[in-house]
Amino acid sequence: MKPFCVDAGEGPPLVLLHGWTMDSRIFEDQINRLSPSFRCLVPDLPGHGRSALIEPTLDSAAMALQQVLDRVPDQKATLVGWSMGAMVAWRYIELFGQSRLAALATVDMSPKLANGPRWRYGLKRSTRRAGLQPQPLAWSDRAEAIARGMFCSGGDATPRLKEAAKKMVLSQDQRAMRVMWASMMKADERSVIGKITLPWLICYGTHSRVYPSALRTWLLGRAPQARALGFDQSGHSPHLEEPLVFAQAITRFAEESALQSPD
Repeated sequence: MKPFCVDAGEGPPLVLLHGWTMDSRIFEDQINRLSPSFRCLVPDLPGHGRSALIEPTLDSAAMALQQVLDRVPDQKATLVGWSMGAMVAWRYIELFGQSRLAALATVDMSPKLANGPRWRYGLKRSTRRAGLQPQPLAWSDRAEAIARGMFCSGGDATPRLKEAAKKMVLSQDQRAMRVMWASMMKADERSVIGKITLPWLICYGTHSRVYPSALRTWLLGRAPQARALGFDQSGHSPHLEEPLVFAQAITRFAEESALQSPD
């Protein structure tokens, strides 16, 4: 079964991968901003949205991404993965390599969510306590916690953004979300980081409630070709909190990466 995929615009292919409990609708504003310059390919990842019937695991999401890239078999795509979407991108690279990609941008994600004695760059403790771990909370309570954690506090648009995000969380199948969360919690993509040779933009919100700021230092130390870009008015979701600045940054990065490509 192929994933549902928005296909909008013309130009170099740009794939946008959404986060956990979200779907392609979360990128509607970015599609409007980016589609005049790019062919935007935006799937609903397995278990989410209109791909709800596809097995919700990271492996199946990587295979779904391969199917999306089959829409542009003769072109290399710039891949933008937000949150879970970044983990899907890393799993794709591990399984299928980098030959079909022109560049990679990731947004506020750790290659290993679970912390331990030798790893402290996973989820912040406050985020885990807020309801992202499986626990006997009502789904509406978990949706509230997830939506709240997506944004920095105090922004004028935060209540509106939070309510829209909560509505999207509640539209997803609870069982599928639990299955995908379990797949993410088991994942450890740290080994792939040093294998990435693509131009890589590591995006983060300076007010993220989800991952520690030291994470980007760890990533940059293992990917010397990468560079980091902070969004000063954002938490976990700069594409929603600073949409124009984010779209401009992705456009600039994709265009600069195309100039660097030997193809």
